[in-house]
Amino acid sequence: MRSSYKGLKLTILIWASLVVLAGCGKSTGTSASDTSNGTEEMTGNKILIYTTLFPLYDFARQIGGQYAEVKSMIPVGAEPHDFEPSAKDMVELNKADLFVYNGAGFEAWVDKTVENINKDKTVVVNASEGLALLEGHHHEDGDEEGHDHDHGKYDPHVWLDPMMAKEQANKILQALIQIDPEHKAEFQANYEQLAADLDSLDREYRDTINKAAVKELIVSHQAFSYLANRYGFEQIPVSGLSPSNEPSQKELMELIQVLKEHNLKYVAFDSLVESKVAQTVQREAGAEAVSLYTLENITSDQKKAGKSYIQLMKENLETLKKVFEVQ
Repeated sequence: MRSSYKGLKLTILIWASLVVLAGCGKSTGTSASDTSNGTEEMTGNKILIYTTLFPLYDFARQIGGQYAEVKSMIPVGAEPHDFEPSAKDMVELNKADLFVYNGAGFEAWVDKTVENINKDKTVVVNASEGLALLEGHHHEDGDEEGHDHDHGKYDPHVWLDPMMAKEQANKILQALIQIDPEHKAEFQANYEQLAADLDSLDREYRDTINKAAVKELIVSHQAFSYLANRYGFEQIPVSGLSPSNEPSQKELMELIQVLKEHNLKYVAFDSLVESKVAQTVQREAGAEAVSLYTLENITSDQKKAGKSYIQLMKENLETLKKVFEVQ
């Protein structure tokens, strides 16, 4: 998961050199983030936004509307934990009017990147800054091969709580107003619609989980702490379970023990489960494997279908209805 420090340092150095060269050839003028005289000098009259995780991309797209061009730094279908930008990616990022990242330790590469961004040109938003973060999950000694990702002191998966997602969306709104105050009313209206949808999603989750006969969830990736904290259920992580690798005998024994102790019938994986893994879990542990999206990224099929954060969170809720035995 982790690239070498030396490789990251080299990438930063290459990028910094290219930025300097690019700057030498630029004509002087008002940048998109200069709010003193509007947006007339913005390229194509659209705010160029780069984001990292899918929810931030989706929120920026909805709030920016016709006045924004939104790009995700992480390619569709890529594993966000393993992503590290190339020198070319960072040069492209320097063209952005707005850069939105999740923070809270999720993007291991972002601190060095932000240090080298031209803040006169690009507004930078740490979307988890100021939120009430939960302490993260850490591996015990000898557990380094588990599927859980150690992000540091805090759990960064704040977007899985719709109310925290709304706070992240509001940070994007404020940045867009700063960059392009002329279209404040449009941005505000777009945000209000998104906020209303998030409020409705929150009510659906609350109403559903209040009716749950079971309030425990076995997960392969402990990403759902904020969701569990908001709606009052317990997530039980089983280290080592991966959606792509068949579980070892030791992992299966641990899983079977947890299932029996809690009298549970389902195991939630954080991406689409390969059939061989689902079959193994079902056969050996007597449990059904289900998918819960972490929404860190989306698949190419989800992209083609135009899936939004709200839609995918509703799909998660349907899965939870089954797991929690909601009638």
